Amino acid sequence: MKCLKFIVLFCFLGQMYSCNNENETSDSTSIQIGNYIFNFPSKFKLEEQQGIDSYVGNINGSGISIFFDYGWYTGPVNNPSLNQYIVNEDEISGHYRQIVKSINSESNSIRIHLYNISEALENPLETNSLTMYANQLSISQQEMLDEVFNNVIIVE
Repeated sequence: MKCLKFIVLFCFLGQMYSCNNENETSDSTSIQIGNYIFNFPSKFKLEEQQGIDSYVGNINGSGISIFFDYGWYTGPVNNPSLNQYIVNEDEISGHYRQIVKSINSESNSIRIHLYNISEALENPLETNSLTMYANQLSISQQEMLDEVFNNVIIVE
């Protein structure tokens, strides 16, 4: 039943996903930033930009532009209003993950922040972390990115 709900959700978004491996699609593209791989619908492309002290750019596709910053000076959202945002924090494969998604906001934003926990404990001022965010999304775009962010793959 869980897989059926998953297929229905992604068929609604115009993508066909397999029950055997929910992270792979026949119509997707993998984009790696640092230690993190994201599986986006195939129309998404990585656009690198000139950063001063970090790796920055956009991931663009289907009318969405997702900004990313991978470096030492990016951090999680502190004290977001729980009346305005859904906040999910967890640990996956030794990495901290925070996903912040707006509730009934005109901006319909979503944001993810990731970093290696043991590296941050060893070198708190010299640890690369990744922040990605997008604003002014439709509800279906926001849900698609939520799914992409929740299925990030960690590589070491």
